[in-house]
Amino acid sequence: MIDESLLSDLKSIGMSEYEAKVYGILTALRVADAREIHEHTKIPRGRIYETLASLVQKGFVVSSGKSPAMYSPVDLTLIFERLKRESVSSLDQLCVRLKNLETESPEPLMQGYKLSTEWTRDNQIRMVLRRAKSEIIFLCNDKEFLKKYSIDIARAAKRVHVYLIVGKKELAEFAPVKCYMGGNDIESSFFHREMSEDSGLVIKLLLIADSRESISILEDNGILTGIFIFPDINARYLSKNFIQEIQPV
Repeated sequence: MIDESLLSDLKSIGMSEYEAKVYGILTALRVADAREIHEHTKIPRGRIYETLASLVQKGFVVSSGKSPAMYSPVDLTLIFERLKRESVSSLDQLCVRLKNLETESPEPLMQGYKLSTEWTRDNQIRMVLRRAKSEIIFLCNDKEFLKKYSIDIARAAKRVHVYLIVGKKELAEFAPVKCYMGGNDIESSFFHREMSEDSGLVIKLLLIADSRESISILEDNGILTGIFIFPDINARYLSKNFIQEIQPV
């Protein structure tokens, strides 16, 4: 996704080859841990933390400081205003190119990020499924989504508890693991929400991992949008209530 000319321009402002690759990927993903960055960049594991520490020190990247540490790029406007003040020529064009890249990746929305493209939605869903440490809740009322992520769900179920909740019993045949049905609250709040006549908003998928991060996939009149929230302050409450309400299919 990150082309060689962009990497060359990033190196022209003082980044090493590894720093340019890591920063470019983080600009696209918006948030990731060291393992995920390694998987996307193929940079040797032993150099990932060194490279991230250097980018943090230079002010391009921030770290959550927790374990596992999550990394995000600093706001692009702040970075390039600082670089302009240091009289680095040719920054205007580079800023425009990086902002164009940013529009195809998660954008800040309240506590999290808007996942505007299919690429960013798929990557974030699969990364959350891979990095979950203890528990996954996966609500889905769409056959195509179940089939699309069935392999990832099955792999996750080998490591952590997975609660796959479907809105219709007939979807159970597409479930890669044991699945559940929700009670009245889940049914009315997520699978069959009462909307006004002029609203076509539908919740297609809700993923909650470790009671701390979530991804929602919404369809509005045929257009899909994703919302990634980390940390999600409501995730623990929702997870607890879901598990209390569901019943095996």
